[in-house]
Amino acid sequence: MAHQIDFIDFGSFCKDEIREYYDRHPDLSILTYAGMLGLTGGELKDILMTDGSAIDKEEAATAEQMFKEEEEGMYCTPYDPETDI
Repeated sequence: MAHQIDFIDFGSFCKDEIREYYDRHPDLSILTYAGMLGLTGGELKDILMTDGSAIDKEEAATAEQMFKEEEEGMYCTPYDPETDI
């Protein structure tokens, strides 16, 4: 029995769907994905680099938490070689 491949109409993806699909398929190259979408590599990079990527949102939230904890003195303390053995 032949393997069935589901057809995906990449040309109908909105920018959020483009970013979401790319985030879920990290092994997909920019140029391959751009060709699937009918875009150039540069056009796809512009879409992927705009705010809205799940990875961007996760990284921003993590960085915000780190800075908040650092300001509150909870994240880390300076290294002191005399007391930190």
